[in-house]
Amino acid sequence: MDYYPESVKAPSAKLAHDRDTVQAFMTGDVYPEILTQIEGKAREIVNDMHIDIVCFAPGTTGAKTILRFGEMAEKLSEALPCPVFLDGVTLKFDSDPITHKRFYQCNKERVNGKSVLLIGGIYTTGQSLQKVGDLLHNCGAKSIHGLFVAKTIQ
Repeated sequence: MDYYPESVKAPSAKLAHDRDTVQAFMTGDVYPEILTQIEGKAREIVNDMHIDIVCFAPGTTGAKTILRFGEMAEKLSEALPCPVFLDGVTLKFDSDPITHKRFYQCNKERVNGKSVLLIGGIYTTGQSLQKVGDLLHNCGAKSIHGLFVAKTIQ
């Protein structure tokens, strides 16, 4: 789904609905339409790319990661033919409140030698995806594929 930030004035009704849906997701209120869309796309990627495991790109805090992805992880665990882990990639500690800098860690036992589907929140610049992807690669992941709830449109 496309995500138009608050700075985009007078978006269409559909874009305003999508923005509200994504903002609700970011605060832990995951609407069924997001779960359905992610499940469908994840199923497609898992089957087409022969994915071994699914994990999630951490939020700025451990609590935010669980709020955003806990229910999704449960649903995907039931729907996909591969394991789904909230702890494939985690934060070493919550991000710095001033710089928002994040330090990630990888559960090497979970990802080593595996094809990974990494699910994230909002794709804006790709910096977080790159950083987490590099970490997964350094922990021995065979391949990494990304799926995001939304992409920021400027």
